[in-house]
Order: sequence, then C-alpha cells, then structure tokens
Amino acid sequence: MRFKYLKYLAFALGGLSTVVASGALYLHASFDGARLAAELSSHTKQHYQRTLRFEGPLELAMFPRLELRLPPTSLSGRNGDGEFLGVEQAAIGVRLLPLLAQRVVVERVQLDGLRLALLRTKDGKLNAADLLAPLHADAPLDFDVDRLGVSRGALTWIDEANNGRSFALSSLELGTGRLARSADGQLELAARLSQAAPDIDARVELQTSYHIEPDAAPLARKLQLTATGELAGRPGTELEFALAELRLGSDTPPRLTGLDLRARGKTADGTIELHTTAPELVLTPGGAEAASAEASLRLNGKARNSHLHARLTGLHGQGKNLSVDTLATELDWNAAAGRIKGKLDSPARWQGDTRLLDVPGLTGELDFTPTHAAAPVKIAVQASGRVDFARDSATGKLDLRADDTHIQGTWNLPRLSPPALGFDVDVDRLDLDRYLAEAGKRPPKTGKDATPLDLTALKGHDIDAVLRIASLRAGGLQLEQLRLPVSLHNGKLVSTGHSLALYGGALEGTFSLAADGNAMSYRGYLQNASLAPLMRAATGAEPLTGNLNFFAELSSTGATPDALRSGLKGLARLRLKNGSLRGIDATAALKDWRSAIQARQSVRRPSRPTETTPLGELTASFQITDGLARSSDLMNQGSPIGLTGGAEFKLTTGQLDAITRVSLLTLPAGADGALLASLRGVAVPVRVKATPAGAEWLLEPGTAIPAAVRPATPPPAPKPIPKPVAKPVRPTPPKPAPVAPPAAPAPEAAE
Repeated sequence: MRFKYLKYLAFALGGLSTVVASGALYLHASFDGARLAAELSSHTKQHYQRTLRFEGPLELAMFPRLELRLPPTSLSGRNGDGEFLGVEQAAIGVRLLPLLAQRVVVERVQLDGLRLALLRTKDGKLNAADLLAPLHADAPLDFDVDRLGVSRGALTWIDEANNGRSFALSSLELGTGRLARSADGQLELAARLSQAAPDIDARVELQTSYHIEPDAAPLARKLQLTATGELAGRPGTELEFALAELRLGSDTPPRLTGLDLRARGKTADGTIELHTTAPELVLTPGGAEAASAEASLRLNGKARNSHLHARLTGLHGQGKNLSVDTLATELDWNAAAGRIKGKLDSPARWQGDTRLLDVPGLTGELDFTPTHAAAPVKIAVQASGRVDFARDSATGKLDLRADDTHIQGTWNLPRLSPPALGFDVDVDRLDLDRYLAEAGKRPPKTGKDATPLDLTALKGHDIDAVLRIASLRAGGLQLEQLRLPVSLHNGKLVSTGHSLALYGGALEGTFSLAADGNAMSYRGYLQNASLAPLMRAATGAEPLTGNLNFFAELSSTGATPDALRSGLKGLARLRLKNGSLRGIDATAALKDWRSAIQARQSVRRPSRPTETTPLGELTASFQITDGLARSSDLMNQGSPIGLTGGAEFKLTTGQLDAITRVSLLTLPAGADGALLASLRGVAVPVRVKATPAGAEWLLEPGTAIPAAVRPATPPPAPKPIPKPVAKPVRPTPPKPAPVAPPAAPAPEAAE
C-alpha cells in the first residue's frame, strides 16, 4: 500500500511540473515588459512621489533561471529631486507562480554599475526613509532574496546636519546571502573610500554574518572591517575593526559586544599603533553606556619607543553627550629631551552637538629622566584640556611642580591633523646643572667629535611657542629673565627676539637651525655684562675683567658637531670697558725684559695669577672662517699701556694666538720709572698663547726694534657694535612665516 501512495505522489509531482513548465512557456510568450515597466513606474510615482525611468522595455529570460532583465534604469529623489539611484543594467530573479498572478517576488538581484546618492538633510531626515518603510499592500513587488550582488558600484553620502561632511564609495563590490523577513546570511563588501577633511583614500573590506527575524533586532556576528591607504591624512595606514556581535533594533538599543579596534600607520622615523577594546557598549536613545573600555597607543621608531595606555570606567551617555567617571592613563614616553613615565587620572566629558571633549582635572605624578641625567625628576601634575573636533583644535592649561621649580602656562593645538603645537609657559626657577650632574662628571671628549649630527627630529612638526624662565642655571651660568620664542616649521627651528639678563648685562638675538643640510645661523648682541664673573662661571678662570659689549653673526653647516664648529663663518666685534688683563703686569714684564729687548732675545713669561695689566677700553673685530676667528685691529685706549695688533682664536679648541705691540705710554713713579724711561713709547712685540688651561707671554723682538719711538697717534674710534632687530613670535598661529635674521647690522644703541 505504501508504494501505491508513492506512485500517486510521483504522478502528482510530474503533473505539477508539466503545469509549471506550461505556465512558464505561456508567460514567456505573453510577457509584456512595457506594461510591467509602466505599472512599476506608476506605483512608484503614486506611493513614493518618485520618478522611475526605464530606458527600454523589461525583458524576461528563461535560462539559466527565470529573471527580469532591466535596461539602464534610474530612480529620482522624492518629488523628482535629482537622481537618487541609477543602474547600468540589472538582472532580477523572480519566482514563477507569483508572476503568473501578476506579482513580482524577487529572489535574486544582480546590479551592475550601481549609482546611489544618500543624503541627510539639515533637519536630520534621510532621503531614503520612505523606501525603507514596509511595502504597500497593493505593491506589485515583494522580496525574498536569496542573493544580492553589486558590481562596479558607486555610493555617495552627504550629511548636511553635520556641516556638510561627506564621503564616497567607488569600485563597490557587494555580495549577500538571503534577505527576507527571516533569514541568515553572509555579507561581503569591498570598495574604495574617499573623503576630504580629514583626507581619506583607502581600500575597505567588510565581512560579517547576520541573522534577521520579524520580531527581533537584526544581529551581526563576527563583523570584520579593514581599511588600507590614506586615513586622517596619513598615507600607509592600516585599520582593523572587529565586533563579536552587533545587535540593532527599533525597540532595543544597539548593543556592541567584543569591540576591538586596531590602527597602524607610519611616522617620520617609525610606526604608530592604536588598539582599543570594549567588552560591551550599549547605544541607548539617551546616549551610550559601558562599564569599561581600554585604549593603548604605541610609537615605534629608530631612536625611541613610546607607549600610552588609557582605561575608561563608568561611561555614561545622555543624548549626544558622554561622560567618563575616570580616565586613567599610564604612559612611558621617550623623546629627544628625555623619558617620561607615570600615571595620570581625570574625569572626561564629550559634547556631541558641539563635538567638544573636556578633560577638566588631570592629576598625577610623572618621572622625567632628561637625556644623560643622573636620576629621574618627579613632577606633580595638574592640568586640563579641551579638544574641539568641529574646529580641529585643542587648548589647555598646565601646572607642574618638580623639586623647587614651578611651571605654569597654557598649551594649544591650532590644528589636530596634522598636529600643530603652541604653548606659552612661565617657569620661576630652573637648575639644569642639578639634573645634569651625572653628565658633567663624564670625562670630556678628546679629539674630533665625528658623531653624526641627526636633525631629522625637527621634521614633521609645527610648533609656535614662548618659554619664559625667571631664573635659570645652565652650564655653570646664572641667567635671569629668559624669554625664548620658538617657531618650528618644515624642519627649521627659528627663534627671533630671544632675550635674557646675565651678570649685569643683557643678551638679545636670533637663531635658526634647519634639518636640511644641518644648517645653523646665529645673530646676537651682549651689552654691558660683567666679564669676570661670566668667564669664571663659564670656564672657572678670570683672565679678563671689565664690562663687555659683544656682537656676533655666525652661520655653519656640518654632518657632525666637529664639522659644524669647523665650518663656522661670519663676523664678531667686541668692546671691553674698564678692562684689565690678569696673569701679567706689562710694566713689570717690560722691566724684566729690558736687557732681552736691547739684545733682541726671545723670552717666555708664564702666567702669574697675582699680576694685572689695566687695559682701559679694548676693541677688536673678527672675521670668522672655517671655525677660526681672525682680528687685525685689536687696540686699546685710556691705559698707561698701549696695545695694537691682531689675534687668531680657534673656536673648535679655545686656543688663542695673539701678536701685539705693547707700548709703555706712562712711566711709573719712583725708581722703576727711571729704569723704564728708555722703553717709553717703544713698541715691544709680545705674543700671547692661551688655552682653556692657561696662558703664557713671549717676547719676540723680530729683526729690528728701534731704541725709542714716539708715542703712537691716538687710534681711530672703534666701529660700532650693531644691535639685532628683535621681533616676537606669537605662539598661537599654526604656520607663521619663518623670520629670517636681519641682513645688515643696525646701529648700536646708546650706552
């Protein structure tokens, strides 16, 4: 009996197949593509106020499957507003039996040359909202799609509600599984993503599985998104975004589970990596909620590596606003100046409407280890910051304390991408020698320093800043009221109008340092500084005393520090008022040299710390070439001892070689005067050889020395020492034009 029923079933299926085949043949013979196109256009116009155009009749194909083939087709925006959707050609697989009843049930869609323009208006409405609503009951179209495919697609998105931000997808390739009221499937997408401000030009790929139910939120599992190319204006960036689960629904808030974001990019000397995770993030109608989230940032470079880790706890959202109870950060940051390591905590707030991020109370402690320092410096931190993403900028305040140093000021990022930095900082006192004591104990280098001078760290930064230090000790020098404006752009560091007070005098000047060619230049003017304490602080000795006025204009290039010093060129001028020379008493030396002078003999005389020669006012100008400063106009006035001659000074080693004519212009009283009477007015050739370790004087009579000469005529007035023109650098503009040092000396200020 069982086999009998099976036979009846086989007969029934065979008969049904015959009916279906006959219906298909009839449908193919009677199909009216023009009529169907007219009905679809009419329905679209009536219910959606959109214009649907077919550039030709619809065709029905029977092989390899039953499908409608569309000619070039376009769909307008609502009320005929431009093109919303267009396609060069399309194949729509349909089911046979509904088609016999004059209804189209779509089960397969393949679109070639798709064009789709999505728009969100200023009032937040989407131009596709009406098409996303359920189909009308009388619609001649229904969907139960086994597969949706798109090739050579293009999509644009414009958000007028968000300052007109836009992006575009081109070369779009899309494939899905089943799309129906209840379905499971796999989605794959590949396209080129383009955007301006910030610049994006990247290849993106998306893969995910999904689950759709009529009365449940759509669910995506194992979502993976990758992007490679230029992201945020940085070429060569790689982005990986993954979600374990994404649940979307109209009745339930979107829920993101297992969020994992990784980004990798290139820097000037290495790579940068960002990693963000969140166990669960719920996007409620009121905002967002998350128990915790973590983020880490790594910089890997040839010279230094850095790491920053942040943990967010108590994340709450209200509307478009977001707050974090605690933003805890741990950092280990390496820079050219040193290493910073420590922890910082602060609450944080995000204002979605204005796109503002506030970090109002950043507190913590950092260990700063300067390069070559003996030990780290503990810094207590109080700071705040605000990031304005709408204006692509950030500002903040800082208050730092380290030992007896107090630092206060403001900082700003006038541009976030690529970043530009500005700051205006005041320091009450700073003792650099205290922190660099260990470096000072190291034995000094001997010979040439051929260490490559790498200034590439100057590249890739935009900085405009002003630093003020009330009291600074550095290199044994005590400096006061330092003001240092700096500007760093295009790999060139410039300071125009820096100034400071030292030892009763003042220094003003300009300098520049460029990474290209390792080029440097300096122009400075020192006025009325007390020379003795200055030299004692700098060298530990006081070979000269008096009030110093000094002008220098220097430039150089070099691949090593030694080459930079050896390549120095320019000019310098000095004027020493009320000066004196320690280590020799010229009157006593001439007394001791009387017989040697008459015999034309050479005599050496070592430096004697107790002896002094008054100089009056001493002037000299120097031409500097290849690290050697030469002068031929050394002279003095207002002293019983007259000096004329020249000198050579090696800037690389500190060696001095001077050849002078020493004249006794005024005889001392008493018996010494009678002994020296024969030498009055005689120009005695004296050579001075000096190094940082000491000096000696040599009598070098030459070939002919007259027995007596009349006193030399008064020397001409010394050339004025110019004072550089100083212009302050403002810290806030992102890219001011670099100020070149003045081309010609200006007249000396009145003394």
